[in-house]
Amino acid sequence: MAVKKIFKPGQTASGILDAKGGDKLKQMQANSNYNFRFIPKEKITPNEKNKNYSQNNIEALCESILINGLRHNLSVIHDTANDMYRIVSGERRFRAINQMDEKTYRELFPAGIPCKVEKSSITEIDEEIMLISANHDIRETTTEEKRWEIRRLKELYEAKKLNGEITNISKEIARQLNISQRQAIKYVNAEKLIPELSDLLNQNGISLEDASKFSRLDEWAQLKIVELLNSKGSIDSEELESIKKISLEKEEETKRNREELERTLHMLAERDKSIEALERRIQSLQNSSSEKPQSDLKEELQYISDAKNKAEREKQRLENQLEKIKQQQKERESRNTSISDSELKRISQIARTEQALELFETNFTTLKSNKALIKSDHDLKTRLEILKNRMDDLITEISS
Repeated sequence: MAVKKIFKPGQTASGILDAKGGDKLKQMQANSNYNFRFIPKEKITPNEKNKNYSQNNIEALCESILINGLRHNLSVIHDTANDMYRIVSGERRFRAINQMDEKTYRELFPAGIPCKVEKSSITEIDEEIMLISANHDIRETTTEEKRWEIRRLKELYEAKKLNGEITNISKEIARQLNISQRQAIKYVNAEKLIPELSDLLNQNGISLEDASKFSRLDEWAQLKIVELLNSKGSIDSEELESIKKISLEKEEETKRNREELERTLHMLAERDKSIEALERRIQSLQNSSSEKPQSDLKEELQYISDAKNKAEREKQRLENQLEKIKQQQKERESRNTSISDSELKRISQIARTEQALELFETNFTTLKSNKALIKSDHDLKTRLEILKNRMDDLITEISS
């Protein structure tokens, strides 16, 4: 296959520069742009952190470089310890160049591979931030890759925030990836999705906007959304609002159960203390050498023993109650693992009811504010009758 010649700095029509000319050209380039150099491939090393990005289609990229030339310089950092250059951006381009035979490489890059040399004094955190930003600018990233970029940037900027270097994490993420801060926040919110919804977002099965909304809901609500999406292929705003309301009801129920559980545990602890105190008192009376009449000691001992027995019965009742609460909680969690047909019907019915009520209120408000436009009492009565029939239908549907 004929290779189209692309002439670049460091290359002549013959593809060869003498050593003196090549060195002079490289020096001129370095003087005009202090952070740009032509670096032999042998002096360049891959970056371990680039493994998070896809390295596929290297052959096609190699073919493109042979035909069209290298459209973007590599970005590297000089490692002074071993006088090597570590890649920040351009891993795939570097791999593609390494696939060329030596003769072709020398023809296309006689002075070395053009690289932008970044400051070597930057921290590891800043180097990784630079790597992510550079890869994002060059590559067409998938939704999953973009989410990984934002997740990792958030971790890195959290470290910088702890050091007092920045104040607004989402703002810094948005700046590095050239997206709006609002969009960056949505991506961060999406990390709260359950795995099923997270996979749907990665596969573009749901939008980022919806993913951000769903992420604010608890696990139960998100599971219901997954099941609705699986059964219907979509979820409308009314159904989403209904799921939110049902979720709040369940949250309140869970809160009440948790409070009851805590009260029961507290009462059990108090009963244990009482029983221990009574047992100590009984032991003390039994070992007592008091001058009290034997009948008085016996009466007091009987009284304390009765109190202890009562406390033990109360403890047993509380333990049974505690077991019942735990069992109810377990059964509720079991029911919450999947959405039943009746619950699906309930969600849809609530959505339709809310929609019907909203329409009814709108019609009633319109009728009330435009009474002057109604031509006769008969016309008014007819319109009110229509609204009444709609309300009756709604009540019948709810009751069925």
